Amino acid sequence: MKIIASDYDGTICYQGKVSDEDKEAIRRFRKAGNKFGIVTGRDVELAQWIKQENGFEFDFVICCTGGTIKDGEGKIIYTKKGKVEPFFNELIEKAIELGSNFFTIGDTLLKCYVDTKGQIPLQLDPIKEFTHANVGFEKDENAEKFIKYVRENYSDKISAYQNGWHVDMPPAKTSKVTGIYEYAKLFKDQNPRVYTVGDNLNDIPMIKEFCGFAVSNAKEDVKKVAKHQCNRIADMIDYIMNEE
Repeated sequence: MKIIASDYDGTICYQGKVSDEDKEAIRRFRKAGNKFGIVTGRDVELAQWIKQENGFEFDFVICCTGGTIKDGEGKIIYTKKGKVEPFFNELIEKAIELGSNFFTIGDTLLKCYVDTKGQIPLQLDPIKEFTHANVGFEKDENAEKFIKYVRENYSDKISAYQNGWHVDMPPAKTSKVTGIYEYAKLFKDQNPRVYTVGDNLNDIPMIKEFCGFAVSNAKEDVKKVAKHQCNRIADMIDYIMNEE
């Protein structure tokens, strides 16, 4: 059995849509007894929207950058949570210092939104644990500075991955890679071969860990670590299904 874990934004969803060719290729891939899913920094609610908006079937969604896994029917089958502690206040202060546009902290469907422009007061009380946090900046370089700060000071509490101007933050030692491993455990008796595909910096760990593809519009740093490149998901699927 083979498993494909695809990034969403900029990868399978390019220029705002999933192509009909990719949908048909995914259908063929799944019909052959394989598994296809999305791995994304988006939260649980937005991950469900992916299915409704694009009208194609898949077997799993690894969302919150590995913090939560849902099956093809939308049922949560795995979560990894961290404790909401006072260090979040320091993260928010640093985000404000670097000119962030927003900061969100979520526990599955419950979400706390912090307006870092000062219009909404910080209220973390409703959330005791988190599956993900996200922060957005006006410039990519400020996202880089924020990630450096997080990794130097709080790597034992929270992880941080850059997606352009956006930073995804699951609990410590959680990533797209760990989420894929958790899903693959469900089929360990079948010894599945795992393939990944992405376009941005936060996809590099999973592309390096598994048999990784980079789409043609990927950043150069992503292409450098990928074993293969493809113009679209359909091309990747054709290659995989024709392997010996």
